[in-house]
Amino acid sequence: MKFGVFSLMQWPEGRGQDDVFRNETAQLTLAEEQGYDAVWLAEHHFSRYGIGPSIHLTAAHLAACTTKIRIGTAVTIVPFFHPIRVAEEIAMLDQLSGGRIDWGAGRGYQGHEFTGFGVDITKSHLIFREQLQVIQRAWSGERFSHDGEFFRFPELEVLPTPVQRPHPPVYIAALSPETLDWAAENAYPVLTDQFSPVSRIEENRARYRPRAEAAGVDLAATRLPTLRQVYVGESMEKAREEAGPALLWYYRALARVGSPGGPDGPLPENYSFYRIWGEDALNPDEDREGFLKFLFDECTIVGDEAFCRDKLQEHQERYGLDSLIAWQNFGSLSHEQTLASQRRFIEKVAPAFA
Repeated sequence: MKFGVFSLMQWPEGRGQDDVFRNETAQLTLAEEQGYDAVWLAEHHFSRYGIGPSIHLTAAHLAACTTKIRIGTAVTIVPFFHPIRVAEEIAMLDQLSGGRIDWGAGRGYQGHEFTGFGVDITKSHLIFREQLQVIQRAWSGERFSHDGEFFRFPELEVLPTPVQRPHPPVYIAALSPETLDWAAENAYPVLTDQFSPVSRIEENRARYRPRAEAAGVDLAATRLPTLRQVYVGESMEKAREEAGPALLWYYRALARVGSPGGPDGPLPENYSFYRIWGEDALNPDEDREGFLKFLFDECTIVGDEAFCRDKLQEHQERYGLDSLIAWQNFGSLSHEQTLASQRRFIEKVAPAFA
């Protein structure tokens, strides 16, 4: 099993922006020394939910500070960019890092971000799919032109090309059944979100695998990373006591920007699954204790070392987890708490799955 760490650059009240950037880049850089396999970076805009809007810049910084750990995006929100620009930046990152880039791509879901960039959220899936075609063709090194529904340009050669051939690994963020099916049928590996309970991941993998195999995906050689909020405490009691408020901060922040009644009103029809998910999951204050119990039981890995090992084993047995992205600095957790959890996880939990 492979293990990575995750960064969203969340900005809780009472901290400076400089603290967020300094602490999280330190945590990510230290992950290589600790023995993690990868770091993964999330992009968001216009809220304290995440102040890392330019994750390709962060990836370049990490490439300069490390030598062997893989650097992934989880995810680049592609509709906010011109596809040629994305192709250039990811190829350049692959060159600067010596071929260590894993590219996770998604269409985004927060309505206020689309409003801020002037992008039509109702067409995000169509824009996204056209962009993927352009980006992967651009990495080929061949001259080409494009005349699509959303993007048009004359014949050109996109340089540089990536170190990894034919291109860096491409992962698709898939939460809805429709996106999961599309990714499988187009032979893309998927990234699994932090929101889904274990039972839903199990159902989604059972849905994805036969479709992906039929499309030619070698599942034995393809990793399917799963993002989980992870906190390894000194004891069960301390782990839950320290992680609980941080989880509530996170889900309250998510409710403000990603719920069906977020700052830009209801999500459109092409996000129908997100509306169902939001109505079901984004209610942290209606039943605080029940909400936390649901998260601890179904959506997170939070406890002492033995509990976290057992929980990871459950994920492995139920749906074949082979790559965990461990998000250990979520919400309002302090830098010191995050470093302690990172160390405990890699020293006391991960070796059982080497």
